Formats: sequence, C-alpha cells, structure tokens
Amino acid sequence: MSNFSVDAFMANLPDVILQDEHLKQLAEVAARVMFSRLPDARKAAIYCRIDELDEGILDILAEDLKIDWYDYDATLEIKRRTVKDSWYVHRRMGTVEAVEKALSDVWPNSIVDEWFNYGGDPFHFRIVLDASDPSTPIYIDPALDKVRLFKPARAAMDGSEPVIRVCCNIIVNTARYNQTYHVLASGMRPTRAVHGQRNGSGIVLDSGGLTSSYRVRPCGTPLHALM
Repeated sequence: MSNFSVDAFMANLPDVILQDEHLKQLAEVAARVMFSRLPDARKAAIYCRIDELDEGILDILAEDLKIDWYDYDATLEIKRRTVKDSWYVHRRMGTVEAVEKALSDVWPNSIVDEWFNYGGDPFHFRIVLDASDPSTPIYIDPALDKVRLFKPARAAMDGSEPVIRVCCNIIVNTARYNQTYHVLASGMRPTRAVHGQRNGSGIVLDSGGLTSSYRVRPCGTPLHALM
C-alpha cells in the first residue's frame, strides 16, 4: 500500500462523493482497507500458482477438475504434476499421448511402446514404466487403472503387467584418448560389481593408469575368476 495509490483513488471519485465530507471520509477508509488487502488478491489466482498451492487445495482441485486418475496418497510433487497436466490429458483422452502423460506424472520417462516398434500384433502396445527413481515405488494395479482409463478403445496391452525399466548413468574412463572400451557380449551372465564402483547414482570404471586399457571379461568367465 502507498499513500499515492490511495490519493489517486480518491482523486478519481465523482464530485458528488468528494463534496460530501462524510462520504469522502467513508471512501478514504474503504480505499485504505482495499489497498491493504492487495497482497492477498494474488491468492485468488489459483491455476497459475499450482507450484505454490498447499496439498489440501490440490486435493480439492483434483475433485473439482474431475481428475479421476489423481492419487490422494501420492507425494506433493506428483500431485502438482498431475494437476498441471490434467488439461492436456483430458483433451487427449483415448490416445497414446494421454496414457504416457498420465503415467509420466507419477513415473517420469515412462513410455507406451506401440506394436510397430517391436513387431507385435496391430493395435497392440506395451507399457514401459521407468523405476529409476527409488523414492517412487511402482504399484501395478494403479498403473493398469490409468492405462485402461486413457488407452484407445481398440488398443490392447500385451502382457498382464507393464515392463519395468531402470536407468543408470555409467561412466567409463580409459585414461587415454586412444584406448577403447569393449562392451559386454550378448548373453553374458550377471557378475558382481568387479568392473567398477558406485559413484553417487552412477557407475565409474577407471583404468587407473595412462597406459592401461579396460577389458571386460570374455563371455563365459566363471564367477570365481572375477574375485
């Protein structure tokens, strides 16, 4: 609030008010009250403040906006994403985009893999849920409910459950520009973490010397030989 704003308000009042001392005083009091409440006026702008709203208001919005796939037990971050994307999903009901958006709001980077990408039957698809974020567990039934709600009516999901995918960053350091890294051959048996070490959320492989190269154990190497 500023005196200038109140004065500007008073200056624009009609003469019939300004010439009546009682009405003029009443108008000035009303102006000061209104200008003192200006900071609260922004609270009425709900839809452009999704990232600032309390969880309780988000729950109310989900009911008002008919977000049938809204999870009231989800984290605050997931609730915000779901509310913000609800307009997009509602406009695209019955499409692949709607399924992907609804799933990605809970499990980011999840995709719908359509039949022509993997040689499946026409109008079939697979759901690939990204479980890379350990703080967001995957519950199969809620995921399938979202799929049934948004998928095209003629489309059918292959398999009774989604495909679960976990992504991990891998850093390979060969120590020299002219050294090469040989990728594990197809069919290699899982081995223990003997080729590198964890570094935060990724895996680091370091040859450890300027003249060293990193070689992955050949296919079929017994596990005891890797210790």
